[in-house]
Amino acid sequence: MSISRRKFDRWRPETNNPHSWRYVLRVVLHTSIIRTLYLSARYGPWCVVSRGTRLRIGSESRIILAPGSFLFLGFANFGPPPCALQLGRSARLSITGTVNVGRGTRIYVNDGGQLQLGNRSYVNDCSTITCFKSIEIGSHCSISWNTNILDTNIHELAVDGKPRPRSESISIGDHVWVGTGAIVLPGVTIGEGAVVAAGSVVKSDVPPATVVAGNPARVVREGASWKQ
Repeated sequence: MSISRRKFDRWRPETNNPHSWRYVLRVVLHTSIIRTLYLSARYGPWCVVSRGTRLRIGSESRIILAPGSFLFLGFANFGPPPCALQLGRSARLSITGTVNVGRGTRIYVNDGGQLQLGNRSYVNDCSTITCFKSIEIGSHCSISWNTNILDTNIHELAVDGKPRPRSESISIGDHVWVGTGAIVLPGVTIGEGAVVAAGSVVKSDVPPATVVAGNPARVVREGASWKQ
């Protein structure tokens, strides 16, 4: 592969769309030029924003893009709802490599929260990520439609008079597939190469290279592997 081809490949988001080059054309045709140039100039390399995407960035907040990184916001395979990104005061959104966030997806990082997304990962349409403390999503991850990832209960829960933490960090390793409609709850670590079945509720750690399913999610297969 030539050097110029490799550079152009960075503009091709990792998606489950088999016609990915048509996707690149869609990105070009539906980019909000002014907001893309503004955010890219303000935060670093390239933050590419689709027309209609809703943005609210609090004071002292930052989108941190590693050198050579690309963040695509609001480009979809289908569906009209816009993408929404809201960063509270002093929040951090850190991007390494090329990341794609689909239309209809809502990302909220509360005051002081830190959200990290790794290279060639994508968050598919109509998902929700709610970060009050820390959420880390590794490289080459597939977050499917209508997934809900949240590191907080928002309300304080007490059991036998003992309060439980409102927020606990979430860590999702490299090459993890979270199926459509799954929910990932606070304090969870999902190991590298794991697969979370559709509709599962993950409330405890998931070992690497396993398939978990159910509510609560339990290991149903070991030695799993998958391809994007």
